[in-house]
Amino acid sequence: MAQVDEQLTEQSEGIDVTIANETRRILTEWVGMDPDLTPDQRQAQIDREAMRLQQLTENAAAHFEAQGTAQWQQANPGRTPEYWDVVQAKESGWRAAREMVLAEELYPQVTPEVLREITDFETEMDAQVEAEYDRAFRARDRDRWKTLNVRPRPVATRIVERVWLEKPGWFRSLAKALVAQRIEDNQPVPITAFDPVAGELAAMIEEEMRVHPPADPNLPF
Repeated sequence: MAQVDEQLTEQSEGIDVTIANETRRILTEWVGMDPDLTPDQRQAQIDREAMRLQQLTENAAAHFEAQGTAQWQQANPGRTPEYWDVVQAKESGWRAAREMVLAEELYPQVTPEVLREITDFETEMDAQVEAEYDRAFRARDRDRWKTLNVRPRPVATRIVERVWLEKPGWFRSLAKALVAQRIEDNQPVPITAFDPVAGELAAMIEEEMRVHPPADPNLPF
């Protein structure tokens, strides 16, 4: 098995990036994979499918390339295609073949049943999140911003981007939650970086980060 996985890894290095990424995305995020498989086995399954799609694309690309070349010759009678004309024909043929193969072979694997199951799950999760937002708001939990348990507000995001744009990612995430909470609770929020409230809230956020430091404060949130 290790030898097979090694061979697949070597083969996958030459796979078109779009094919590789789309295969991984569809199989892992939409179709789903056997939870009993090891990470290596999952990767091997993804590689096998990507290699299959790659081969189909290679087979179809020649047809599209020939079609593009014929169209060029009709539009340019008597001329010999230059190097970049040939390159463009190859690239256009490959893109057309890849689009066709993904549309016919990969995307249909997301069946209506799978799509409905995922949609129902996401709807249920959204409802649970909204219910938790409501519970924390009704309880007037003054610390709910510390766990980001506050309904997101676009205006809070705009305020944070205006007041604390240079702060690290986790600081801004906490700031968005804190500003959103203060809007919910009818408390003042900063308008500019020079607003006295900005310093007050920044101190609260920095204290929370000191007490509960993130693994990496610069991660984008």
